[in-house]
Amino acid sequence: MLKKCFGIPSWFPDKEPDRTQRQERINRLFKQLNDLWHDIDILVIAQNWQDFKPIETKNKQIIKEYPELGILGARKTLREEFLKAGYDYIIMMDDDCIIQVDNEHAADDYMQELENHPQGFCFIRPSGKVRGSNYKYHPYIGAQLNLCAISRYIYEREPMVDLDPQKNEAYEDSVFACLLHHKWAKYEFIAPNTIRPIQFRNYQEKVPSTWANIKRPQYLIGKNTDRIQAYIVQHKEFPSDYKSMIEKEYKPPEYTADGRKDCFLYF
Repeated sequence: MLKKCFGIPSWFPDKEPDRTQRQERINRLFKQLNDLWHDIDILVIAQNWQDFKPIETKNKQIIKEYPELGILGARKTLREEFLKAGYDYIIMMDDDCIIQVDNEHAADDYMQELENHPQGFCFIRPSGKVRGSNYKYHPYIGAQLNLCAISRYIYEREPMVDLDPQKNEAYEDSVFACLLHHKWAKYEFIAPNTIRPIQFRNYQEKVPSTWANIKRPQYLIGKNTDRIQAYIVQHKEFPSDYKSMIEKEYKPPEYTADGRKDCFLYF
């Protein structure tokens, strides 16, 4: 049996009602993990948790407390803690993730696929087609690192890409996913389509996701992401001179003849 953990980067702001709502969200996630997989450890990069204690679970909880690390810093730290702890697999998700399963076997089926691929990785594919930018369909969910499972074999060899979305460089999760899809293609396996994460759908809640709550020049970040992903698709590796591909200034989008933004993403 492979030694697995759930890996969750988490950050609580100081102001209310945001802080309380994020605490409620991670308690909701902990309850789901306990109900679905109570024998798998939960590893959390707990930024600015202070005196907060999550609900009790049958899962072993490894809470690593840190000050605010930022999105990229938290992902890098999560990888370091995962490798240091000696796990064989990490299943990543955001702290506001909601897990949907279609039937009583979906949770076990998902974990069995990990057992069948001890050196692999998988991303969740939607049950139907998902519309990507430029009206192109792609085979993966939008937030690809939610319920993404990565083996120790892969994560030892391929660290998180050094791209900081909070500095408007690129979407680190999309680029990292693209890198795995193309550089490590033979190790990728298909996760069951009977399980999926939901994010950014907390309609009854007052506070949106961390990312949605911050205004950023998304077109600029998207173009940087596109440029780096295009290189990865062609060369099957992360560009060593990636810094030269990052634009720092926002430029208004150009439009094609049919009125669409001249922008697309590679998956």
